[in-house]
Amino acid sequence: MQTNIVIGTYRFVGFYVSQYLLNQGEEVIGIDWADSEASQYIMEEKELEIGRNSNYIYFPINKLKLLDIKQQDTVFISCYDIQSGKMDKIDFVIGEIVSLIEKCKKNGKNETPNFVLFMPIEKDVSIFQSILNSIRGMDSAKIIFLPTIYGPWQSEGMSFEAGINQLGQSDIKAAIAAEYTGDALYITDLVNALEAVLTSSSDRDIQLCSSIDDHWYKCAKLIFDESMDSFTSQSTTTKINKGKIFEVQCNMEPEEGIALQRKHNKRLNLLKTWRKRD
Repeated sequence: MQTNIVIGTYRFVGFYVSQYLLNQGEEVIGIDWADSEASQYIMEEKELEIGRNSNYIYFPINKLKLLDIKQQDTVFISCYDIQSGKMDKIDFVIGEIVSLIEKCKKNGKNETPNFVLFMPIEKDVSIFQSILNSIRGMDSAKIIFLPTIYGPWQSEGMSFEAGINQLGQSDIKAAIAAEYTGDALYITDLVNALEAVLTSSSDRDIQLCSSIDDHWYKCAKLIFDESMDSFTSQSTTTKINKGKIFEVQCNMEPEEGIALQRKHNKRLNLLKTWRKRD
């Protein structure tokens, strides 16, 4: 039976990919890492949602190279989460991922598993160059370039979550400057389209786009309202093309998606408050 290995299973995109696969009855090995007490708390919350599934097993990332991954398996690597999250182990995590890829390549070109990389569209992805170098020439690898992904569990380092948390203007401007503002997708629209994306084309590089025009801007307007101009005055909205375009049909309107993210944020902050009291 095929097994799915999700690296970043307790992050944002990685968590939803894991959840989606489990809901489809697939076997999932989740790989993640704890980089702070706050991160550990979030991992525990997410583990409550997927950890009891009999098709799920978790391994810390330092055990990644010990896995016996077969040719029919698929390895999902969420570089998007590594880039957008606040973490202090980036070099270590990337090193472990590269070690896994190189180990799989030793089995021969025809025996390597499928690799799916979720990459941010942002121009500078140089921190992942060692990963990109490792998968170069692999027919079984695909790179899916993502615009801004939003929804419950979005990283605190992203601008929508920063705005909902009412962080200072400097923090919000820094978050906006660091992310792609040319487009956005709601997280469940992404994962629900994943199977179609992976089977749609023989191209290795695929860039996802929203069926909603000005999707990022419409979401940002809901969050920042009158402050929008001051936050985005230094931000560019230049479209970037990183691969074959796949348009995701959006079932979630920006108004509903941001409302769900706000509701989840409020619940999570209440849980954090209760946890501190304990």
